[in-house]
Formats: sequence, structure tokens, C-alpha cells
Amino acid sequence: MPTRALAAALAIGLIAAPPVVMADGRYQAVPVPESADFGSGKVLILDTQTGQIWTWSEVAASPGGPGGRFLIYQGQVKPGRQMGDIIESQEWGGRNPE
Repeated sequence: MPTRALAAALAIGLIAAPPVVMADGRYQAVPVPESADFGSGKVLILDTQTGQIWTWSEVAASPGGPGGRFLIYQGQVKPGRQMGDIIESQEWGGRNPE
């Protein structure tokens, strides 16, 4: 269930990806830059035949918790009819003004 943020990350990653991106083969791996939200190694993996997307991440152990490696299924890329189409969305409630 890709969201707009995931689609944007995929597009930006594919455009601005360093030369580490594998150019041949079924699976394309794009390094995702570190951010304040997620500080460890992260890679976006795209199956170019089916459009399936995963993220692989590795988190170092810290005093607050254990580390680990995670492969998380993100969904499947779906074609639109025209540029800017929202293919799928996930919405949730906003904050109540006080």
C-alpha cells in the first residue's frame, strides 16, 4: 500500500541515487539517506517485474533497545492514467485544536 510519501521517496531515490544503484537485474536497490526519523542504514528494494517494494533496514543496538535487521514489505506500485493520479491513499484523523 504505497503512500504518496513512499512514491515520492522512490522517485527522488531513483533520480538522485548515487552510482551504487544496481543497473541490471530484476531487483533494484536504492540507498535511502539517513534522516532524523530513521537514523540507520536503509535501502529501498524494487522488483522491476512485479512492482513489489520492500525496505531493508539495519538498526544498531543502543542503551534504549536491541538492534536488528528488518525487511518490510511496502506494497506494490500501480500504474495511473495520468501524471499526478493518486492511486491509493491512507488517511487518519488529525489533531483536535485546543
